[in-house]
Amino acid sequence: MANRQHSLSTTTPSSSSPPSPTPSSISNIVQDTIIQVDDNLTKLFNDSVQKFTKEFDDDKIMPTNPSLNFSFLHLKMPDPWDIETIKPKIVFYKRGQPEFEVDHFANAKQTALSLNKLGFLDTERLILITHGFHNNFNTDWLHDYKERIFNVSAQRKVAQTVAILGWGGGADILVFRYRQAAANVLTVGEWLSQYIKTIKDVKPDTIIYGIGHSLGAHVMGVAGRISKGFERITGLDPAGPCFEKVENSQTLRASDAGFVDVIHTDGYDSKLDPSEWFFPVNHYGSLVPIASLDFYPNYGYHQPGAGTFTVAGSHLRSLELFEWSITNPNKFLTKQVLSSTPDFDEPVNSNEPTKYTAEMGYYADRWQLPPINASTLYYIETNKQEPWV
Repeated sequence: MANRQHSLSTTTPSSSSPPSPTPSSISNIVQDTIIQVDDNLTKLFNDSVQKFTKEFDDDKIMPTNPSLNFSFLHLKMPDPWDIETIKPKIVFYKRGQPEFEVDHFANAKQTALSLNKLGFLDTERLILITHGFHNNFNTDWLHDYKERIFNVSAQRKVAQTVAILGWGGGADILVFRYRQAAANVLTVGEWLSQYIKTIKDVKPDTIIYGIGHSLGAHVMGVAGRISKGFERITGLDPAGPCFEKVENSQTLRASDAGFVDVIHTDGYDSKLDPSEWFFPVNHYGSLVPIASLDFYPNYGYHQPGAGTFTVAGSHLRSLELFEWSITNPNKFLTKQVLSSTPDFDEPVNSNEPTKYTAEMGYYADRWQLPPINASTLYYIETNKQEPWV
């Protein structure tokens, strides 16, 4: 550093040195730079579009945004990554004792035996939570949910085990690799199913409840379908792109658990926000009913207060609503249902009364399901911020 300073201090300015830039010239330089960056980004985006378009099934293309002649909705998924690449893990928590971590290579039978011996299976139920795209084990809401559940359980004087499944190695990847993350749902779901099944083998009366957001909802679905071990699964705005309008074995469905409830918050919206002009889809969830009970707050799309310039604002609203419901029982009660059944690109914007009450969120399983001939597509209106109702 001394040599550098010395060199700088002994440099004699040349009489032919260029004049100092004026504010006007600086402005022109900045403007030219912005234009160049914009051109480069546009070229990069168009190249990506061209690359992805080659992989589409041309007979099935139904673009969400007509100005972009492609859509994530009907992309063919690539082969899923293997478990050694994704390296998922589950960490089990119980108040008053050390956590128990399960790595991707852990023996399922030995894991179940250890969990039973350590008392993790002696609680009211085992609640397993997982994330979706661009998230990982350290994502804040997973741990916020855990603490809320523990606090509510303490108030009720019951013990519950909470487990967090992190699969960031297959989900927390580049945006343009979304469909790879979607494909990885199968690997993680199959892996998880082994542990669910062996837990049930070791202790059959264990009540297992899965909660998944976005792609995580489908992970729970795959695990439930294979293991037959979930009493309940909650899907928080299950991912739509690569799943809806397609016969896909990885999609969460009503038969994946004894009771499946879904909160739809970011389905198809024909109106494009400015933030969505350069995105191939304007929704990240789905309007398609897939559960025992499907809840459509604000008709399931374009959530109030989500923000025009936040790309995934409505998609994340399902997380906020469910988290609030944990500590606010009886707040999300509704006796309104959609007046018809929505399709992936056809929202329903009217509702009608029903005589059967349902509760959206954490306490949805406290209410009896409506009879087979009654609607299970519930509508509820929420505010744009807490308190949600």
